[in-house]
Amino acid sequence: MITILAEKPDVGNKIAAALDGITLSGGKKVDFKTLRNNKSVEKTVKAQQAKDGFLKIRYMGQDCYVTWAYGHLGSLKQAVDYNSAYKHWASIPMPFIPARYELTVKSSPDKAWNDKIQKQFMLVKKLFNQSDLIINATDFDREGEVIFAYIYELARCTKPVKRACFSSQTEEGIKEGFGKNAKTSSEVKPIEIAGRMRSIADWVVGANLTVAMTLKNRGQGVFSVGRVQTPTLAIIVKREKEIAAFSSKPYYVLQATFKTDKGEEFKAELSGDRIENRADAESTLLCVDGAPGTVVEFTGKKVKKEVPQLFSLSALQMECSSELSLTADQVLEIAQKLYDEGYTTYPRTNSRFLTEDMVPVIDELLEKLKAVPDYSPLIEGRPKTYNKPNYFDDKKVESHFAIIPTGNIPTGLTEKQQSVYDLICRSVIMMLYREATLEQTQALIEAEGLIFKAKGNVVADKGWMAVSKPKKKDELLPRLSVGEVVEGTYEILDKKTKPPKRYTDGTLIAKMLAAGKDLDDAALAKILSDPKTGGIGTEATRAAIIKTLVDRGYITRDKKAIIATEKGISLIDKLPLEQIKSAEMTAKWEQRLNDIARSKEDATRFRTDIEAAVKEWVSEIADKVELTTHSTGTLAAMCPLCGSPIRACSWGYGCSGYKDGCKFTVGKICGRKIKENELMQLLNEGETKELKGFKSKAGKSFSAKLKIEAGKITFMFSSPLQTPNENKKTPTLNQV
Repeated sequence: MITILAEKPDVGNKIAAALDGITLSGGKKVDFKTLRNNKSVEKTVKAQQAKDGFLKIRYMGQDCYVTWAYGHLGSLKQAVDYNSAYKHWASIPMPFIPARYELTVKSSPDKAWNDKIQKQFMLVKKLFNQSDLIINATDFDREGEVIFAYIYELARCTKPVKRACFSSQTEEGIKEGFGKNAKTSSEVKPIEIAGRMRSIADWVVGANLTVAMTLKNRGQGVFSVGRVQTPTLAIIVKREKEIAAFSSKPYYVLQATFKTDKGEEFKAELSGDRIENRADAESTLLCVDGAPGTVVEFTGKKVKKEVPQLFSLSALQMECSSELSLTADQVLEIAQKLYDEGYTTYPRTNSRFLTEDMVPVIDELLEKLKAVPDYSPLIEGRPKTYNKPNYFDDKKVESHFAIIPTGNIPTGLTEKQQSVYDLICRSVIMMLYREATLEQTQALIEAEGLIFKAKGNVVADKGWMAVSKPKKKDELLPRLSVGEVVEGTYEILDKKTKPPKRYTDGTLIAKMLAAGKDLDDAALAKILSDPKTGGIGTEATRAAIIKTLVDRGYITRDKKAIIATEKGISLIDKLPLEQIKSAEMTAKWEQRLNDIARSKEDATRFRTDIEAAVKEWVSEIADKVELTTHSTGTLAAMCPLCGSPIRACSWGYGCSGYKDGCKFTVGKICGRKIKENELMQLLNEGETKELKGFKSKAGKSFSAKLKIEAGKITFMFSSPLQTPNENKKTPTLNQV
């Protein structure tokens, strides 16, 4: 018996259909094409999946069960899972570094979803342990390896494992992933270890520093600190401070509009130092007003613009931010959708190259794209000759190659999905084209002893630019001759110096890739073309990091601009740890994780270094961060559910994290208002002393202690005689 584990149900049904076909409960067999093209059949398959939790097929001559996770079914234990007393953050010994990082089945506060997770895990565990072979078919990356490894460990399974590796969810791509592209478990073990180390690093840094900073800043909400989110926030905060500190100054530009004998007009600006005084600008205007100009110099040079490379996810996110005004998270969501539907290849790739054996794949792909009316004239009649070093390089492809179409032509896409798909298709079509040639021109015109300068670009040879969508038009200069006289009119333009621009999703990702360093275009191009570059985060996580910062209120958006909030600035200002705010240091950690995946770094040494850093940082927070007193209405006690401060209200007490969804509240209990000192004792010690003054539904007074477990408050009675109910059973709050 074989069990195949997919990452999600939708991938599971494609795998089952591609490898054998899906047999419905009525006996009808569904092939891959029918599953993809018949919505009614797909709905029936999904209903069967929801009911059974698996699809049974025949594979390699054996019974085979295709089952799935819902993303992560397992996770690292939280501090409270090691010791129930740690539900009160003040009780956690800092730093908290477990001797062994233990796993648990993932849980959810949503009971229905939690039940679904628990049920699916038990099914997968049963199938794993009954199998002779298990095939891991999660996404082939660090995260996918961890998803499988956690489930395999929690199931206490020891059965042999193979790894399916597919980069497209087409029938052919899936079959190749289970066939010629499959790997042994030992081949992918370093990737799994890197994934585990990434999880541990994120956990031990985030858990310890968040608790340490929150407890030092009581009454101000949770101070969430993260291995990757904090240096990213620091980049944004730094730019916000640069903008706030910027003092805009006025200056003036003397602009000329020249006109040739042929009626061609072009603009030029006075050359030389900036004019900072309005009176100086006006006196200069008087000197030259109405005077003709004489061309004293006209130069032009041809510049080559290389054909763009194919897209990695970061490159696609940057392009879509610039051209389509999409956020990084939107681009990832669309790219994932296109992949799930079988229209494009795996999206979370850091490579812009293809493997050297993929030339025939591109030949065939271009033939399929030629059937699309918009693309046909761009492909028809062009020889399939490529600048191979620019596109095909085995050394620059690790787990996944660049994002390309599969050749399955989509239907029914939204406008945004179609726009992203179009960019991906055009990037491949550009492979047929040579570089573009621009002619950069410059003219110097003299008028009354003053020199005016004009610049412009002319597209001499479109090359690949014939494929790209038109962008903003360049300023064009007419062809001028030295000594030529042109008419001139002049005006003063009022200008102001401008502060640095705020980041967009695209420019922030560029900054994350470069580990915060300043970049010119050449340096950025080099980083984008090298899949082994570290940077902050990974292709799979950068969009989520930005979204997390938005969700936690540390940054906000104004159209395309990303703005640091007061909350975000406050966190960076109060956090004394320059290292954790350093993009360069975080990038080095990411590079070490990449080296672990390549078996070039010792995982134990990496973990030990991270733990040592956390110990130093917790100590530094204890020494350098002054304990703040709680603000009016806020108690020096933390919410047992989320760790946020508790606030006193007119009706009782509530969690200050209610805006983030926390539901913890304490109102009157059986007609009795709880005093502040009683609530403090309950939250900090887990129970109160015996309290008088409660009244049952029947109106009888009684005394009891209050006890709190997992955020729920219950009564404790020292004697059954104290119980107000006639059956003498210990009541819950709802029963009393």
